[in-house]
Amino acid sequence: MLNVKDRDLVIPGQLLGSDLFYDINCFTENGSVFSCVEGMVRVDGKKVKMVPSNGVYLPKRDDVVIGVISDVLVGKWLVDINSPYLCAMRAEEVSRDAAKKDLSQFFKVGEIITAKVADVDEVYSCQLIKPWKVEAGLIIDVGPKRVPRVVGKQKSMLNMIRDKTGSRIIVGQNGKIWLKGGNVDLAVSTIKRIEKYAQTQGLTDQIAELLDKESAAAGGRFAREEPCSCGHEEEHAENDSF
Repeated sequence: MLNVKDRDLVIPGQLLGSDLFYDINCFTENGSVFSCVEGMVRVDGKKVKMVPSNGVYLPKRDDVVIGVISDVLVGKWLVDINSPYLCAMRAEEVSRDAAKKDLSQFFKVGEIITAKVADVDEVYSCQLIKPWKVEAGLIIDVGPKRVPRVVGKQKSMLNMIRDKTGSRIIVGQNGKIWLKGGNVDLAVSTIKRIEKYAQTQGLTDQIAELLDKESAAAGGRFAREEPCSCGHEEEHAENDSF
């Protein structure tokens, strides 16, 4: 039996129903299923799934992330990826004999990179591969749990923002977003609006209308820049949570 409807917003401890299949963001007691988090509930028959409104970034294999070099050690870098868990990148990612060199000649402390998560262990420590140094543009922050909404199903929302603003955009699954070129101000304001109203139904149509209006006021659609050679602009996981 269900006590909620699909897309209802719920709070921690709220009863979702009984005799249901549920995900890790729920718990059960005497056959009743409750939410562990604040967020939106998705209902599919007798299955319930919670989409949290907030939370820290948990690394997953193949995620694209944007991080800051936090330390240079022998044979590896430590990278801050906006997560409480340790993240490292091996020297072999830039050169076969890099372990014998001063790694700061490749990436220094404080420099920003985009990279891909290769391995994640049982305590969420991870290894990065395919680094690319970010040397220009703007980086903004959004809640990591809002990233799927910014990207959209089959990258529909992200591609719409790119097309209407002409901006190059890399969305890190860790909540860091890089933008360069085109109408960056419009791209940023649009992303922030999506973050604020992420759990609103019909948001895609609202954003499309807003972008058409704002881009027309700015003199039309901007020419879209070529994507960077790192390939990270196109490596976004599709998400069907919303």
